[in-house]
This record gives sequence, structure tokens and C-alpha cells, in this order.
Amino acid sequence: MDENEENGAEREKPRRGRTKRLIILFFIVLIIGAGAGVGSNFIFAKPEAEKATEVAKEEKEEEKAEEKGEEAGEESTRGKPLVSRFNTSQAMSHVFALSEQIGDRPAGSVRASGAADYIVRKMGEYGYTVEEQPLTTTEGFGSRNIIGNRRGTRDGYTLIIGAHFDSPPGSKGAVDDASGVGVVLELARLFADQRLESTLQFVFFGANMPGDGNIENRLVGSRLFVDMLGTMDRKEVIGMISVDCVGQGELLALRTQETGLQRLKAKLTTFARESGVEAVSLKSTSDSDNIPFEDVGIPAVWIEWCDADGSLATDNEYRSVVPEKVETVGALIEDFLYDITPDDLEELKY
Repeated sequence: MDENEENGAEREKPRRGRTKRLIILFFIVLIIGAGAGVGSNFIFAKPEAEKATEVAKEEKEEEKAEEKGEEAGEESTRGKPLVSRFNTSQAMSHVFALSEQIGDRPAGSVRASGAADYIVRKMGEYGYTVEEQPLTTTEGFGSRNIIGNRRGTRDGYTLIIGAHFDSPPGSKGAVDDASGVGVVLELARLFADQRLESTLQFVFFGANMPGDGNIENRLVGSRLFVDMLGTMDRKEVIGMISVDCVGQGELLALRTQETGLQRLKAKLTTFARESGVEAVSLKSTSDSDNIPFEDVGIPAVWIEWCDADGSLATDNEYRSVVPEKVETVGALIEDFLYDITPDDLEELKY
């Protein structure tokens, strides 16, 4: 080795020594940092105070975004689900059971009693303790009303949703009115685990149409129900919706006698229009269970599908029931119930 190489080697020794010391120092720092709970972030990461500030800022921004989302949701849904929970298949299963498995069920008949038993059983499955009101038709036949309550958070406000379970004599009554019973049973199922401000009362009327065609002898169940309401109880009823013949027809009609308070009909008509549901407002040309309520001043409306002239020609067979029409009515009522505000409750109370 010449003199220059020897001098270079001598100069390289201190450099290698410093490098070794730096490497050793580096590992010592890592070990100390890991022991302190910060690991390699002690060297490479941002200071913990700065990092905590950024995290807090991000969390605050997320909270603001969530608050805006909740406000927007409340404004658009007023507490109802974003998608209707109404199950058309469930409703149609009730229509099938009443019209095909039980069949024609004229008021006071054994089959009408079987239909009542079916309703009581289903309401029990949904968690309701039902009340039964026995009644007797003008012809001396027995029947009953079936009542299930879902208590609201505010006392003094009750909304009734009802349908009759008997059929026209000699008819399976799939449209009139197994379709209505199917809707009301499905609504009862939906609201069994919900609690609105108003109490919901689901009523299934017996003896809507005894064999006698005389109007004075019809609507036996709903007339008895209204008669059984005391003066104070009537004051708590903010409205009644009769769901009758909702499985077939060209027009969705909201009907009253136009003799009593029209508040409920007006609100339901407006809500249907704002929801994109085409519904027409008609005067009742025939009878449904809204009439006894209107007669004593309780706001009531009959919702049905009918033909263009306001009547309904139907063979009352299950095959004639249109599931989409059943769904339209069920979802409309469901959404309407969720949409009722405290101000609406005060306006509806008569």
C-alpha cells in the first residue's frame, strides 16, 4: 500500500466510527420511544398535540354534517321511514284467507264468525289485546266488533281506522271488504311496534250489510260502536278512516256525505296530492262505515277504488283484487299517519 492509500484509510476510520455511533443512537431512540408508547412516530409522525387538534376538527365537521342530515330528514319525512313498510303480500294473504279459505260470510253467519275469529287471532299474534263488542242484527243474528288499540304518547287524541269483515250475501267479498280488512290488519301489524302521538284504534266491524237492503238496517256494527262512545270519548276521536272496497276500480276516491266536518278529508286529499297519489274527492252515493261517525260530527272519510261513475262493478272474487291498488291505499294511509303533526291533531279535534 502506498502512502496515499494509507492516509485515505486513516481518514475513513473516524467516519465509520461516527456512522456506527449514529446508528446505535438511532436504535436507542427507537427503543426509548417504543417504551414511551409512541414508537417510530416519535421521530416520523406529527406532534401529538397537532394530531389531536386535527382529529378533533374532523370529528366536529362530521357532527355538523350529521346534524344537517338529521334536520333534512325530519323536514322531509316527519319521522316516518324513508321507504313504506306496508307489505302487500301480507295484506293479500288476509284477502285470500277471508275470501277463498272462509268464503262468503254474510252477517250473522257461521262463516262471518269464522272471519272474526281469524281477525282476533291475527291481532293477538301482532301483540294486541282485543276488545269485542257483541251485537245483534235487526233480523236477530249475532255478530261482533273487534277493537285493538295502540296507545299514543298524548292522551285525548284517537284516530280510528276501520273495515267491515262480513260480505254481501251470496258473495265471497274479496273486494267488499276483505281488501279493506287486509289493509287494516297490515297497518295494525306495522304500528304494533310504533308509537305515534295519537292513539290508533283498529276496528273491524260486523254486520255492515245484513241481508235486508234497507239502509236503516245496515251498518249495524259501526252504529253500535258510535253509540257505545260516551260524550267525552267522542271528543277524543279526531277522525275515522273507513277502508272499504280498495282492491279494484279506476279511481281512488276519498268520500264523505259532505254534511259534517271535512277536516280529515281535506288533510288526506292534500297529503295524497303532495305524495304524488292521484285521488278524487267524491260525495258518498252509497254507504260505508264512515256514515255513523259523520252523523255525530266526528270527521270521517271513506277511502275506496271505484269506477268512473262513482260505483263499483265487481264479481268479488280473489282473482279480481289488484295488489297494486291494495298497496296504494295501505301505503298512503301509513304515510299519512306518520305525517300528522301536533298542529294537525289540534285542528282535527272537533
